[in-house]
Amino acid sequence: MKRIKIPVKKKRTNKENYGQYIFESQYKPNKAVKIIFYALIILLPLLLTYIFYRFALRTNGVSSFPLDDPWIHLTFAKNLAQYFSFSYFKTEMVTAGSTSPLYTIILSVFFLIYNNEMIISYFLGVLFFVLASVSFYNLCKYEFDKEIIFALLCTGIFIIDKWMNFIALSGMETTMFIFILILCAYFYRTRKAIPLAIGLGLLMWTRPDSVAFIAAVLIDYLLVRAYSRDNLRLILFTDKELKQIALTFILITGLYFLFNFILSGSILPNTYQAKLTYYAPEFRSRYDFLKFEVWDYFKYAHYYVIMIGFLFSLGKLIYDLINKNYNQNTIYIVFILALVLIYWLKLPYAHRFGRYLMPIIPFFILVGTIGFRDMARIINKYTTNALFAKSVFYILIGITYFMGIKIYDETRELYSQQCRYIYDRQVKAAQWIKKNTKEGDIIATHDVGAIGFYSDRKIVDVAGLVTPELITKINDQNYVEYMTQYLREKGVTHLAFLREWYRVSNQNPMFSTIALPPEVMEVYKFDPEKTHILSREANSLVMNAQTLAGQKAAQQINYILNRVLELEPESSYAYYLRAYANSLLKDDVGYEKNMLKAIELFPDFKDAHLYLGIFYNERKRFEEARPHMERVIQIEPNNMQAANLLQSITDSINAQQLSSENPLK
Repeated sequence: MKRIKIPVKKKRTNKENYGQYIFESQYKPNKAVKIIFYALIILLPLLLTYIFYRFALRTNGVSSFPLDDPWIHLTFAKNLAQYFSFSYFKTEMVTAGSTSPLYTIILSVFFLIYNNEMIISYFLGVLFFVLASVSFYNLCKYEFDKEIIFALLCTGIFIIDKWMNFIALSGMETTMFIFILILCAYFYRTRKAIPLAIGLGLLMWTRPDSVAFIAAVLIDYLLVRAYSRDNLRLILFTDKELKQIALTFILITGLYFLFNFILSGSILPNTYQAKLTYYAPEFRSRYDFLKFEVWDYFKYAHYYVIMIGFLFSLGKLIYDLINKNYNQNTIYIVFILALVLIYWLKLPYAHRFGRYLMPIIPFFILVGTIGFRDMARIINKYTTNALFAKSVFYILIGITYFMGIKIYDETRELYSQQCRYIYDRQVKAAQWIKKNTKEGDIIATHDVGAIGFYSDRKIVDVAGLVTPELITKINDQNYVEYMTQYLREKGVTHLAFLREWYRVSNQNPMFSTIALPPEVMEVYKFDPEKTHILSREANSLVMNAQTLAGQKAAQQINYILNRVLELEPESSYAYYLRAYANSLLKDDVGYEKNMLKAIELFPDFKDAHLYLGIFYNERKRFEEARPHMERVIQIEPNNMQAANLLQSITDSINAQQLSSENPLK
């Protein structure tokens, strides 16, 4: 099909021409100003991300990421660079465990020339943010046509966006994904066939949920073809270009499917199936996903203002569809709705910080800003007062900037806190494992990122991301039993679990971050004959009981713990919590009985010994209190609380003995 030229626009009446001409910005920057604009668009993201980085480094004293996942990419990349194997441990564990093989391959290239994983990750994240900003500006210029200032303002909103700056320094493929998405949108809108086809293929190599954008392109183009008969201004691809797009896309995507199939026997990465299984809709509320992870996410702070323009654009799209008019926002709105729909259907979970929904943000901003512009145009149409109409646009943009800059500062602090949070748990656990285990040891964990990268130990991933044979069993009721048998067979020597995921019963951890709530990372020695991991249901009930303990709801605690002990009758921690409930009810007999039972099941239960010793001490049962305090010190020699109490108890016993020897004193 031949490309159709755009005819000359129909001349407006004086009234129409006056209102529209005055509203549209006729400003055309010269070459020097264009260079300044592009320089600002490049330098501003560099500056804003540097402020994030500097603040976190000064606050924490260490470099880190706010997520554990980046080290998964880095582990694959390091092994690919060192051993030329797409594996998770040296040349072993070859698997399609990276959600974004393209990003992993790029990381591996950098590992060939530089070995600082943090600098490499920060550099790539910020680089793709800068490239995304430049591409977004070019896309905005196309969509806003003559209104260069509008395009520049829209780009500024994207650059100061809190999540764009946050994720650029998070070691993830997200900014690369966003860059390619924006680039594809630009190539599609400007009808550049081969670049579009290559971009769409690379999207699949970046993230499998890019099918939402590919679907949006198809739907938009079908509408273009349908409307082009009546609207000669719509430009079509030629038949030759369509064939080129199809063949190029099929070739690149086919290689992606083949890559995954060779590595893992599936056309998609392990991570895709593992997350679909673990976060299945049967176990997560689709309503909560839409309410809290989508709607609340996109109406917070400055997004609340942008939402006004977005909803206006959505309404205009519906109106145009009814009247069979092509709408420039179709591809963007369809992509946004399609991505949300995919996650709503298959994986109602946006991950921490809404990471899975971040690719929507640039298009949400663009559609919202176009909505502001169209609202102002309507005002201009009915008032013919361009100054007033433009004022509405600039006021909305101004509010957006004001709120966006304010929330940027708050998010900078969040970034710093979360980097420290991950460092104190995952990174420190990995460093401890490397220092305190032998080379041949095997570590089972569900957070395989930092532990896999820094420990230099072979990993068994009980979440299935890099151990795909476990995926099909993850949601089984008896998964813990199956998992334990699997760990035995694989020769696992240590466990590294957040106790909120898996709790080891009747065994003291070798390493713990219990002083850093809320989540507690623990490392245990795995003894196939003794180590017992609570079932998922029992651990969930225990976590609920802990929450109720904070609320001092004694009756509810007892009710839940009765069920726990039905499932796990050997759980010392359940008896320990039940003793706490007894203390709330002033039931001394029940308290003593349950504490003694907890100690019987787990003789090295430090906290049970400590609090039972305190219980006896307060009731002047000093002889019974002393062995428990001595036991605490044996388990934890540096426990100053127990040492001081033991001294006090010893003094009390001596005083009693002295009193009995000298009854007249």
